[in-house]
Amino acid sequence: IIAGLVAGMFGIGGGIIKGPLLLQLGVHPQVASATSACMILFTSSTSTICFLISGYLVYDYAAFCLVLGFLATLVGQTAMSALLESSGKRSSYIAFSIGGVVAISAVAMGIESTIAIF
Repeated sequence: IIAGLVAGMFGIGGGIIKGPLLLQLGVHPQVASATSACMILFTSSTSTICFLISGYLVYDYAAFCLVLGFLATLVGQTAMSALLESSGKRSSYIAFSIGGVVAISAVAMGIESTIAIF
């Protein structure tokens, strides 16, 4: 509940908060990653449906984002699977990738906030 509150207040996805939280609680990195992805799927689907019902959905932009998201997921999943196979199933790569996404998001949010202020 607190993660959802913080995500809503700061405009970030719940997966950004819950992924590292699950890792901190000792959940296996593959399970934490899959759980975060599932939460993101439901959040983005709900948002898309709300935009569709409200009439604010830009169809060509939505189609572009759908294709881009699918291709990025395919490339990322293939690369991560190959990396895990070559390293003997070390799950630390998954934890580092979650941490990398959180770090990139934090920097991007900081830059966006600085631009918005000035």
